[in-house]
Amino acid sequence: MIEHVWLRASRAERIDRLVIATDDNRVLEAATAFGAEGLRTSRHHASGTDRCAEVARKLGEDYGVVVNIQGDEPLLTPTSLDQLVATFDRPSPAHMATLAEAIEDEDELFDPNVVKLVTGADGRALYFSRSPIPYYRGGEPELQADFRPALASRGNGLRGYRRHQGIYAYTREALLEFTRIDQSPLERDEGLEQLRALAAGYSIHVVDSDFRSQAVDTPADLERVAKILLEAH
Repeated sequence: MIEHVWLRASRAERIDRLVIATDDNRVLEAATAFGAEGLRTSRHHASGTDRCAEVARKLGEDYGVVVNIQGDEPLLTPTSLDQLVATFDRPSPAHMATLAEAIEDEDELFDPNVVKLVTGADGRALYFSRSPIPYYRGGEPELQADFRPALASRGNGLRGYRRHQGIYAYTREALLEFTRIDQSPLERDEGLEQLRALAAGYSIHVVDSDFRSQAVDTPADLERVAKILLEAH
């Protein structure tokens, strides 16, 4: 799995150095065996962002942008990573950038394991939530937490509803600062670290992804992804 993700990421044109960061010697040995650069990190990190910050500190100041690539995203594309890095070429770049994809069915929209997001007209994130956002009232006289009946009357269906993909890019400075900030109440309530960034005033640019995310957390997920990859070839 890790080798597959590493191979895909290594094809990105805007990634200058690709490091597999882990606190597990078995992963480090596997990375070395297939030719990747590996780096042993602390066992005490609460998130991948904290792990990335440790790597950024160890590598020094040669890199202005750090990309956090999850090792369980086998369908990611090199172009999606290039698009993330390209957002920092702008005259006034955001502190962070991340990927999102369209929500295609109502089960995704109402699944708390699927993180939803909304953005402003400039593409910067306004909020992330495990709840369905935006709420669609439609013409319903009474408000219901499950607003599926109202969606039936929404002329454009699920258009505009988006799910977050947990791949981030940060300026090095923002990454190191962010990991020194205490958790915000919003982050604790939703269990989403990106809300700490928003609460602290950081800007997060959201890029439309060119792949459908399928993180691998279970053997069933692995089977599903293997089938997708086989069908693609």
